Amino acid sequence: MNAHPGTFLFRSWPYLSLTLCAVGLIVRLLLTSDRLPAVKRMLPLAKRVFLGSRLSIAAWALLAAAHIGALLFPRAVLAWTRTPWHLMVLEAAGFAVGVGVAVACIRSAWLHLRRPTPGRWSLLSGLSDLADSAFLSFLFIGIASGLVAAAMLRWGSAWAAVTVAPWAASLVHGRPEPAFVEHLPLLVRLHLFAAFAAVAVFPTTRLATFPLVWLHRGLGVAQRALAAAARPVAAWIRRGPGSKLWPDAEVRWLTKPAIDVARTLPGKTPPWWQRLGRGGAAIKQPGGKAV
Repeated sequence: MNAHPGTFLFRSWPYLSLTLCAVGLIVRLLLTSDRLPAVKRMLPLAKRVFLGSRLSIAAWALLAAAHIGALLFPRAVLAWTRTPWHLMVLEAAGFAVGVGVAVACIRSAWLHLRRPTPGRWSLLSGLSDLADSAFLSFLFIGIASGLVAAAMLRWGSAWAAVTVAPWAASLVHGRPEPAFVEHLPLLVRLHLFAAFAAVAVFPTTRLATFPLVWLHRGLGVAQRALAAAARPVAAWIRRGPGSKLWPDAEVRWLTKPAIDVARTLPGKTPPWWQRLGRGGAAIKQPGGKAV
């Protein structure tokens, strides 16, 4: 007996999309380890196309906060929506934020399509354009399906708290329960699929340059901190175990140091203070080969 089609979409697809996102970011981080200036040059274009004005950023932030809050605190949402006018206020506010995000997404798509074509085409820029187009398409599908579902399927903030929130919790605990969402209306399922598809495509977009720059800076700070912490250990090794493995007092020079060879060239005798040391022994100079 074949499994329900929603089993893959709501059991395996979320984990697969998150894995693709993590692997993609790690691969881009490794590939750009010595190209941080080139990555930073992409930030202005990514900011202009994807982020836009402060109003657009605020709309995206409110939408993300609303979704995260509904998933983390479903009991609080249910308690708030028990009063009818509370439910209507919450639904109206969510729909208004969704409209603002839809406008911002359309603006981003317009700027992406109208972006001036560089004088010289390259495979890298072509793949970036394709990834940006796919990412914006998934975003628009997710936002549009969410708005239409909010308009046609009323009081979604109430029933989502007992369907989508438990399903998300089951994913976090590693025991996915697709039965919570696989029988929901098509618009809701499309909304969830498009959201995870956008997450999977995200590492290949120009918008991913922001976390890449932050990760590079974080790794740089961690590297400097580790180097500072390792200096006392290295100094202790040189003074302790290192001095026993390589005792300077017992070093014998097998070949005359280069500086002594240069000072004892034919026809040139070094001064007495270079020829005599304590007890009349020749002074050892740094350099040369020793054991």
